[in-house]
Amino acid sequence: MSLQSRFNKPLHSSVVIQLNGPRLLTLKQAAEYIGHSVDLVREMVAKREIPHVPKGHGEQRAHYLIDRLDLDRWVEKNKVGTSAT
Repeated sequence: MSLQSRFNKPLHSSVVIQLNGPRLLTLKQAAEYIGHSVDLVREMVAKREIPHVPKGHGEQRAHYLIDRLDLDRWVEKNKVGTSAT
């Protein structure tokens, strides 16, 4: 197998990472990304189920940014069912 053909193949067929768009998402963007409500994402942050980056200072510190890679990990961790291997 040539070196070029190795790079054209995905590392794992069930893992797809989008590289377009911002890496850090607002709560609203994160909710849209995983298909859930902003309230659920806010609750996940409060319970520390997903890592987050505080945004702002003082009273504005209530705003958070969430890494898309952490959302991808959360989705993979919370999948139910058998894996297709």
